[in-house]
Amino acid sequence: AKLAVPLRSVIAAKQLGLEGVVAPLVAQACVNVMPAKPRKPSINIDNVRVAKIVGGNVRDSQVVRGMVVLRDAEGTIKHVEGAKVAVFGVGLEASETETKGTVVLKSAEELKSYTDGEEARMEASIKAIADSGATVVVSGGSISEIALHYIEKFGLMALKIVSKFELRRLCRATGATALVKLEAPTEADLGRADVVSVQELSG
Repeated sequence: AKLAVPLRSVIAAKQLGLEGVVAPLVAQACVNVMPAKPRKPSINIDNVRVAKIVGGNVRDSQVVRGMVVLRDAEGTIKHVEGAKVAVFGVGLEASETETKGTVVLKSAEELKSYTDGEEARMEASIKAIADSGATVVVSGGSISEIALHYIEKFGLMALKIVSKFELRRLCRATGATALVKLEAPTEADLGRADVVSVQELSG
């Protein structure tokens, strides 16, 4: 409350008439990201973000202690408590070679075995992630239908964050390490979150 008082005049210069609403929110957000004693009080402005949701107005604003991602989870699992977060800087899909190749299939059996082999590799990859203890998977690219099928099968929550800056902030917030290929994360690579949840806000 004390910090909000000097902020009112600064915010009034930009948002006249709304300083009474915005100043306490800014003060609360700044206090949340300040390091604990005995470290010197300082604020990394990148730790305070504004997420705009369509509909409503400024008076509906609130401070969220954590990170807000403006998109839905990819699968049917929308809520995880005590989450261990695995972050991948790449898409969750079958790996592609650097050079183009041609596969000649001469029969239906060859096509079936080729598809089965691709599915088996994806299942093994997702199972390894699940076995590592991860309960939430975050992808920096697209998530294929096959990958999403096995993510659902092993009971994982899937999120897609395309922005590399958002991905970096998520890693900083959870303590995760972004992996550059689809493999099982180590315990040190996994991030932690008390709750990962999808919340729908409407008028």
